[in-house]
Amino acid sequence: MALLYPWATKEYLLWNMSLGQVILYLTLGNEYKFGKQEDKPEKLSDKSHAELVEVREQMIRDGLMERYGDIDG
Repeated sequence: MALLYPWATKEYLLWNMSLGQVILYLTLGNEYKFGKQEDKPEKLSDKSHAELVEVREQMIRDGLMERYGDIDG
């Protein structure tokens, strides 16, 4: 944190700031340093069951996962 804000020593953060303030400053500092992420990555929880089955089959074909059983039944 002190690399982003010189005044943010660990003692100052511990005794003078709440956890929410520390997270806020860390988030703002990361956005300033690395830029704001415009596109959000696609989540697996947003996919349908058929799409999840296809993702699983693709991972098996790519050798990233072993087949242990059928998830459909």
